[in-house]
Amino acid sequence: MKRWLRSILCLGLVALFPWAVLAEGTSGGDADGSAHVEAVAIERLATCSGPDTRYRETGIYEVKDEKVRLISRAYDEDDICWVQCEVLVGTNLRRVYTGIKRFDATTFDLDSVPEEASLDDRAKVSVTSKALYGPGDGYGAYAELTVDEGQNVTIVAIENGYAQVEWKTSRQSYRAWVPLSALQY
Repeated sequence: MKRWLRSILCLGLVALFPWAVLAEGTSGGDADGSAHVEAVAIERLATCSGPDTRYRETGIYEVKDEKVRLISRAYDEDDICWVQCEVLVGTNLRRVYTGIKRFDATTFDLDSVPEEASLDDRAKVSVTSKALYGPGDGYGAYAELTVDEGQNVTIVAIENGYAQVEWKTSRQSYRAWVPLSALQY
């Protein structure tokens, strides 16, 4: 489905507002000077490790009426729009996926949220590594989840010396971040 049509469908799910009332997203900057988009959550966020309900559930976050950083957008097999967003849990950040419908469409511009494009590179894990919620030490690790030596994974993204990898079992799909040094590709 064409990118513009998916954007329209996503926005149609988000609100019953005409296009004219969509406001420019709140943007700020990161330490590296890149811009980011923030949106106001209209309900708590039920989340998964990837952009579909077939991925591992990662929790429910009570962030209603709070600004949440949106990292990227992706579409599942049914062309439903998901966003990778960042939430703070204690002192650690977590990057998780949730449906775009959980955000107030008047607080951001969906087109300013980058669409994911998977690198789709295959790799083998060379060293068992903690499965992290994001690309760096500031992100928490999944409880009781590792990316094991010898495991075959697909690299979805690379950032800050870390790779977002994906793998499937007979029961579930997973996404997590690991150091690039833990992979052979």
